[in-house]
Amino acid sequence: MAGRLRWLLRFGWAPLAGACAAAPGPPVEADAGAAPARSAPARTSAPGSSGGAQPAAGAATAGIVGARVFVLAEPRADAPEIGVLRLGSVVRLREAPPRPGPGCEGEYRAVAPAGWVCVSPRTATLDPEHDLVLAARRAYPTDFDRDAPFAWGESVGAPLYRKLPDAAEQRRAEPDLARHLARAAQLRDALTRGDDAEVQRLTARLGGVAVERASETPPPWLQGGAVAPLAALLAPDDPRARDGSVPRRSSVAWIAELWAGDRTWLVTPELYVVPADRIVRQPPSSFAGVRLAGGVQLPLAFVRAERADALHLTGELAPTAQPVAYRDAARPSDARDEDRPALVEDARGSTGRLEPAGSAWPRLAALPLTGRARWQRGERYLETRRDGAWVRERDVTVATREAARGLPLAPGERWLDVSIHRGTLVAYQGDTPVFATLVSPGLFGYRRVDGKPARYTTPTGAFRIEWKHRSTTMSPDPERRSYFLAEVPWTQFFHMPFALHAAYWHDRFGEPKSGGCVNLSVADARWLFAWTSPAVPAGWHGVRAGGDRGEGTWVQVR
Repeated sequence: MAGRLRWLLRFGWAPLAGACAAAPGPPVEADAGAAPARSAPARTSAPGSSGGAQPAAGAATAGIVGARVFVLAEPRADAPEIGVLRLGSVVRLREAPPRPGPGCEGEYRAVAPAGWVCVSPRTATLDPEHDLVLAARRAYPTDFDRDAPFAWGESVGAPLYRKLPDAAEQRRAEPDLARHLARAAQLRDALTRGDDAEVQRLTARLGGVAVERASETPPPWLQGGAVAPLAALLAPDDPRARDGSVPRRSSVAWIAELWAGDRTWLVTPELYVVPADRIVRQPPSSFAGVRLAGGVQLPLAFVRAERADALHLTGELAPTAQPVAYRDAARPSDARDEDRPALVEDARGSTGRLEPAGSAWPRLAALPLTGRARWQRGERYLETRRDGAWVRERDVTVATREAARGLPLAPGERWLDVSIHRGTLVAYQGDTPVFATLVSPGLFGYRRVDGKPARYTTPTGAFRIEWKHRSTTMSPDPERRSYFLAEVPWTQFFHMPFALHAAYWHDRFGEPKSGGCVNLSVADARWLFAWTSPAVPAGWHGVRAGGDRGEGTWVQVR
């Protein structure tokens, strides 16, 4: 497993569970029934999320010149991996003598807070002024203090270039270049003129690609036909401009946009370039979950319908009420009884009537509930804490307080509860719920084949977080690379290859959507990444649970 994982992650690749995929700031506290999910979170840091902390001045450091470099438990190539560093990272060295070892062209150096890194021409350097480190770090530093550390887009057959190609190199790589660029120029002109009909026509012809003109110009290390620093390091004698293609439907992540040769170019985290007019932008959802504090507690409803009408109760409340089991509308037959929390339900035939209030909540709105329910014309309704308004049960999903089932928790220990059927995640500190949100679990729910989980299902049970990566590229077939999702942020593997991670390509949270992973919004994924254990050390890109790094947070999936 260690060797295969090392290969998959060498360039940021991780196996996708089936196909795990079919804004910034911490989650917001719920307003009394408003829709915090639809507002863009502020760009503030989540506790402990920063990946950009720098070693103290004068400290001995190593700079990373490989796309991904492992931190090893011992100074030998076959030692267990305990962490990952990425291109441009600068990590502090510990006071320990360097050691030669198998699998390293140079020597192993001890890094803080633990482990060893191979310092060699293709992995790491002791030169703080190394061109590649400076290019990666100073020119376009990836901002892991933001929910969305990259911009993303879907490829429509985009070429990947090792440098800014000249006109002849572009024509060789893109046979339809002249016609394509002419249409892109026409679309830019139509956008400038405000010709909506022409914009619509040309956008459809081009497949929705990005044609906006970037404001930045190329940096010195991409001028004059210079090959990108990492590409030059990996293949110094290769004169080609084109490195390959990004398969259709796969995604590209980028950290900067440049204007050169009448095109906008996207700079990837490895400092390669992709033409923006071959990419459809994928802005991530602004949805954010709810921190439970003050007057905001469980149960908490999230709107899963496109809208949920508010209703008010006219007449008198029921004189009697009875505790009942909470059974969701359209509940699948294979859902289990213990996933049915108790509510207090007005007796059938109670006086009073629910009438439309003339307002509605949008999809993904968070609605604190009182815990009271009542029936009317064969439908059950739930009372919210917003001015006594009620909501139809089948328009929402409900996050409720759950018990840890057999987890050996210490007092006050943090843990996560994921409900596949409800599409919810609740974070607990001991017995206290502190955060609730919507997730997208596996597409096929609880489906079983011959008693075993079917494809595109999320595994149920109790797991500990095993690996945490600030970002990783995911693919169901990393060896062939026929389809992949670039730089999936805030990824936490809890049962390899299944993970909690951000999904920038959709906003259907609360619905089954993934190939088995648990999809979160970028805001929620980053907040949870900072909240769970183990913590990622300063300067590291990823960490493995265990040893002095600490055990991973428990994840209960049901």
